[in-house]
Amino acid sequence: MNNHNQRFIYSIVIPTIAAIAMFVVVLFVIIIPMFERSMMDKKQETIIELTNAAWSVLAEYEQAHLNGEYSLEEAQQKAADHIGNMRYGKEQKDYFWVISEGLTMIMHPYRPDLLQTNLAGFTDDHENKLFENAAELVASEGEGIIRYYWQWKDDDTRVVPKLSYVKGFPQWQWIVGTGIYLDDVDAEIRNLKQRLLVISLLIVGFTTLVLFYVLRQTNSIEQRRQLAEQQLKQSLQKYKSLVEASSEGTLMVVNEKVVYANSKFLDSLNLEPGHDIVGEDVSHVFSEDWQQLVSGIDDPKQTSSFELKLLNAKAGRETVVASVSLVGEAAQGGYIVLVKKVTEQKRLRLDAERFADDIQLSLQMMNQPVNNLVRPNAYCSLNTHITDAAQLMTDHKTKFVCVKSENSVIGVVTDTDLRARVLAQPQFSDRAVSYIMTSPIKTINKDALLFEAVLKFKKEHVSHLLVENEVGQIVGHISNQQCLEMQRNSLSYLMKEIEDCSVIEELKRIYKRVPLLIQAVFTSTDNINSVSRIISSIADAISVRVIDLAQQQIGKPPCEFAFVVMGSEARGEQTLKTDQDNAIIFESDSPAYKDYFLKLAQIVNENLHAIGYARCNGDLMAGNPEWCNPLAFWKAQFDQWIVSPQPQTTLDSSIFFDMRTVYGEGQLLTELQNHVQTTLDQNPGFFRHLAQATLQSRPVFEKPRVDIKKFLVPIVGYLRVMALRYRIADANSLLRLKQLTGYGILAEDEAEELEEMYKFLMHLRIKWQVTLILDNDQPQNTIAVHNLTEIERVTLENITQQIARLLDRLKAVGN
Repeated sequence: MNNHNQRFIYSIVIPTIAAIAMFVVVLFVIIIPMFERSMMDKKQETIIELTNAAWSVLAEYEQAHLNGEYSLEEAQQKAADHIGNMRYGKEQKDYFWVISEGLTMIMHPYRPDLLQTNLAGFTDDHENKLFENAAELVASEGEGIIRYYWQWKDDDTRVVPKLSYVKGFPQWQWIVGTGIYLDDVDAEIRNLKQRLLVISLLIVGFTTLVLFYVLRQTNSIEQRRQLAEQQLKQSLQKYKSLVEASSEGTLMVVNEKVVYANSKFLDSLNLEPGHDIVGEDVSHVFSEDWQQLVSGIDDPKQTSSFELKLLNAKAGRETVVASVSLVGEAAQGGYIVLVKKVTEQKRLRLDAERFADDIQLSLQMMNQPVNNLVRPNAYCSLNTHITDAAQLMTDHKTKFVCVKSENSVIGVVTDTDLRARVLAQPQFSDRAVSYIMTSPIKTINKDALLFEAVLKFKKEHVSHLLVENEVGQIVGHISNQQCLEMQRNSLSYLMKEIEDCSVIEELKRIYKRVPLLIQAVFTSTDNINSVSRIISSIADAISVRVIDLAQQQIGKPPCEFAFVVMGSEARGEQTLKTDQDNAIIFESDSPAYKDYFLKLAQIVNENLHAIGYARCNGDLMAGNPEWCNPLAFWKAQFDQWIVSPQPQTTLDSSIFFDMRTVYGEGQLLTELQNHVQTTLDQNPGFFRHLAQATLQSRPVFEKPRVDIKKFLVPIVGYLRVMALRYRIADANSLLRLKQLTGYGILAEDEAEELEEMYKFLMHLRIKWQVTLILDNDQPQNTIAVHNLTEIERVTLENITQQIARLLDRLKAVGN
């Protein structure tokens, strides 16, 4: 007998047999005796009530005698006859008997031979002096129970045990009694025992069959397990050589235990001499929950990447990227893990991207044509009085006026001229502008680049340049101050200004400069994604500064937290028409902590609104108690959305699947997103509900106005569903698209079509918002159809059809 069979017998067979034995013992030692006692008690209650009924007959005739209706002899005779005729039981053969206290038989319906005889010394077949016992019991107790043997009802050939209840009638010195035959009770007990014995045998038989079936199944499973273990060992031997030869840190994990680690990986750990990690639990290597990480990996051909914290590394807790692949079947729990140290590499890459964006932005602004900054001129003649020229400047809200002679501009007067040549020299105050104007004029062509204008300002030492068109006509002017403002609007300079702000009003002034910055970038680049990222970066920087100022106001937070944004800001796709979508995740669950973070969030939401980021109409903001909660609550909230989806809640919650940390501990959001991805892997049906929510956003090309945002929603929604389904962590739509294409999930032509649609719609949306802002109007997502060019109208109609086909493909994704 092998160890497995022994374990089976000791852990299953013996406990089962013991349980059956205990069942039988309890049945026959406790339950049946209790049942027998219960039956006897009921029988005794019955004969007591019957005897009391007969006794009441005696009392009735006694009362009749006392009333003078009968003499004593007549009353006694009638009472004896009445009781002698009383019967009960199924066959109406059960009876009563009456004796005197002097042991004379007064009445017995089935033993007439005993009537009027002295019963002293009368015994049953077992030498029981039943009548003497009855008399003694009544004399001492007045009533009671006696046991004896007596003939079966009217059958004097059959003697059986009997139980009688006797009660004295002291007025006449009589004793009345009746009894039950105990063989009825014995028969019922025997029947019960037989039925229970049959049931016990059936249970034992059924249990034996189940045990036999379980034994066969466990033997079969054990054989398969041993075979799988043998195959896994063979696989591990093959992979071991690959692991050792790998240039990356590599380890093998089986059943959550490290079974092998190559020297490259061991070198990265802070281990004592001679110490190894083989045999240790994988939780001692990585800080994240291993079972949760690998729960969605069930295909040996699939490799999943995770950002993990490496414990006990030489550099302390070190962030690494682990690529995990399944070895064999998922049930065997074998995995190959390749570990890459990318922390420094990632930091350098991000710094390079920011630097490239900053350089690109600066070059784009300084390489735009002067024509984008031209302002209209105010004109006066040579003979215009100086005070009139000053009034003209005030009326036109300008610091510059052109002096004309014979339709030609021959000079200019600036506020600098007024200060230097009028206020400083009062003798010129009542003269014409010709006395103080600067001449000859300095001009620049409207197609010249902005950096050329900067160079000319430095060369000519003037505050304004007149702008002329291709035929030499003066069309307006630009100022040196405008060029300085454009230089100041480089992204890095703007970020530094935001960091240095100490009051909300300063942030508000910077926010008002954003449209000018975006207009400069927008007119000099086709990369619409860069434009959106710049808008989102500025929003992030302002949010960070607002949170810092709020903390200065109410004190430092009581625990780690993350201020996260959702929707377009999380995706890096903000436009100039935006509102707040944010939340707070904090580490510990405490009412006092929540009170602090709610207060913090409400201050932040109010100040962002004051700066220019409008409140969310749906109240999806951290200042709402529903969206300011501990990490555990957020996990439970996402579980509810995913495990028990409802059409409206799925539609409302879709924005939360695009989240990004703006301030605080990013690991909180990372842990939440890992939990969400695991829950999604375990509930693939949720993608059908998420797809269905996206299908509701089908755009229509309508007149007189068209909402560009409604065209973007299905594209963004489609990419969100696909990214979540295929475990793509990036939130940005174009980055999601690139990864879906890179992994071969989307075809190249389909991806190219989606990218062109997305870029066209975002370009059109931001262009229209910039136009509105420059016209001193509020930015909108809707455009009047008559403001569209013919090409734009045709393109939108084509996009409407393409989105319809896209949504049809999404139906298949959801099924």
